Amino acid sequence: MDDVTATDWAEAPWWLDAVAETDTVGCAEQWAELAELGPLSVPETLLAIAAAGPGPEAARLLVSLRGQPLTDEQKLSVVALWQPQLAWTTAAEQAALLDLVGPEPDPQDKQAALTDEFAPLELAAALHSTVPHAAGRIRHARLMAGTFTATQTRLAEGRIDGYRVWLMLQTLTTLPPELAAQVEAEILPRAATMTGAELRTALRDAARKVDPDWGVRMFAKNRKTRRVGFDHRGTDGLVLMYAYLPPVEAVAMEQHLQRAAAVPSPHPDDRNADERMADALIGCVLGSTPGDVTTPLTPKVVTRLLISLPTLLGLRQDTGELAGYGKIPAEMARQLATDSEFQRMIYHPVDGHLLDYHTRTYRPPKDLDTYTRARDRHCRFPGCTQPAEDCDLDHTQPFHHQPDPDDQGGSTSARNLAALCRYTHRAKTHGHYHTRQDPDGTLHCTTPLGRTYTTKPWDY
Repeated sequence: MDDVTATDWAEAPWWLDAVAETDTVGCAEQWAELAELGPLSVPETLLAIAAAGPGPEAARLLVSLRGQPLTDEQKLSVVALWQPQLAWTTAAEQAALLDLVGPEPDPQDKQAALTDEFAPLELAAALHSTVPHAAGRIRHARLMAGTFTATQTRLAEGRIDGYRVWLMLQTLTTLPPELAAQVEAEILPRAATMTGAELRTALRDAARKVDPDWGVRMFAKNRKTRRVGFDHRGTDGLVLMYAYLPPVEAVAMEQHLQRAAAVPSPHPDDRNADERMADALIGCVLGSTPGDVTTPLTPKVVTRLLISLPTLLGLRQDTGELAGYGKIPAEMARQLATDSEFQRMIYHPVDGHLLDYHTRTYRPPKDLDTYTRARDRHCRFPGCTQPAEDCDLDHTQPFHHQPDPDDQGGSTSARNLAALCRYTHRAKTHGHYHTRQDPDGTLHCTTPLGRTYTTKPWDY
């Protein structure tokens, strides 16, 4: 193990002031010898952890402090000493991931490139994550191992955490390799001492310094990605709406909403400034009450409402479900049913299949298409959350253009159709995994490594 000196810490621990620098040289081995003589005291353990550096021994010593009486200062030191461990673990996990997927294949090797394109499927299923998340982790690990090895080394040594590494790659990957290396060399030594906002600013300043056209180029590129998005899984009763807008227009909108929220209401108003600003935004899009720009009109929207028959009749108080949002209280569901144009899906417990066409046509009839998408709700590959409305309907067993009348497979029917997003559909078509479907719609996906994952139709 390399000798350890006080200069190895970006910020020296509080207890290091009492230790001579010469006493820390080679102390990892000394602490190992002392450990054989008996239990270490808390200060000795803290010093031994720092001397050992991130790795299994430091983790063992940190765990040994659980349950011991510690001062608040020592508790804070334990939290700080866990941070290099987290970085080391992240680097070790990335190395394991790279062992699994290997380096990026030669793009001229079409078969290898196709296999690599669908590699995230295996990882996503095993980690219960989305495919884009798995693909991002693979790309991140390859970049760290192949292009940004200096950053990878710092991560493995516990000198920079995974979040700051992610921030660095956001900017570094927008530059040519030789310029990215210059920015990395300039920023990396001090990245761990900066906040996230400071690091972003430093990276962008460094990028502009090595490439004067970088700022103009990024403005033009990012403007093409302006968009509005909605996150329906945020807070009960609220949906997160976010927008990436050009800066001039965004600042103008902010000022407009602030002025609108400041307009006095002609009616009694107990809303705070945030509520009035949010209502002003809704009013700008949907229209506002005459004379009060911050009070939006009651919207008349076309909704798909899922509600049980007893709840619709007021006999029960089961939650309803609003398509695109999720569970809503029974009273709100009944109000929507009377105040809005809606497509009701009234359900009650039934046995067997609601729809099951054994048809000789490849394309599902409209009612079968609607039923299958409503049954699945989203892509049926494990971890994929692509809405079924945006998916393909895949024949689990390939469609038989001239099927055997006694053959239940290969038909266009509910028991042989499943919603798959275009990416997973292509992966199945190219043989990267295969599926088997039970009569009730349960889907079994088997990956190239032989692992089988099961997904069931949406539980209403």
